[in-house]
Amino acid sequence: YPELVESDVIVTNVRGIYNEHLSHHIMAFLLAFARRFDHYIKRNEAAPEGRRDLTPIDLGSSTVVVVGVGGSGAEAGRLCAEFGMHVIGVDPRVTEMAEGFTELVGPEQLNEKLGEADFVLLTVPESPATMGFFNAEKFEAMKQGSYFINIGRGVTTNTDDLVAALQSGHLAGAGLGVVSPEPLPRDHPLWSIPGVLITPPI
Repeated sequence: YPELVESDVIVTNVRGIYNEHLSHHIMAFLLAFARRFDHYIKRNEAAPEGRRDLTPIDLGSSTVVVVGVGGSGAEAGRLCAEFGMHVIGVDPRVTEMAEGFTELVGPEQLNEKLGEADFVLLTVPESPATMGFFNAEKFEAMKQGSYFINIGRGVTTNTDDLVAALQSGHLAGAGLGVVSPEPLPRDHPLWSIPGVLITPPI
């Protein structure tokens, strides 16, 4: 806020200290979806009779779009590349290709790249420009049957639009380390939509 910016107060942060922690959480979501754990967890809870095996997703032939190539986004992209994934980064400021990335584009190409992604990782910080940034337009641009993972900030995603994309079947699932509102009400539809994994904030 203006008074702080104009004051003599020095503001610091611990940028980078959680890169490994956050990227590991991203990979936990991604691997859970790739190996279909989201379906098996639901069935195990219901204790069904019999078992229907689901075909795993081959990460080696999958594409991931990392929206926000800061510390945690760059590290997540590197780990995805280790699994053989094609990694595309989208960032307004980063100009140097991070390790493991095969493409780096600006926000003006985001919608185009979303259509190529099997997985979309959102790691952008909260700012006036990113509030509700991921909305119906972005979800519609994503490939049918793709997965959305957000570990950045809950308010960067329009939750109602995410619910609509999941309920319509356009998205296959979502991994959410952050949500909006936080805490998510007990009766919120995200709790019961198949293919959604929600963890506490990290």
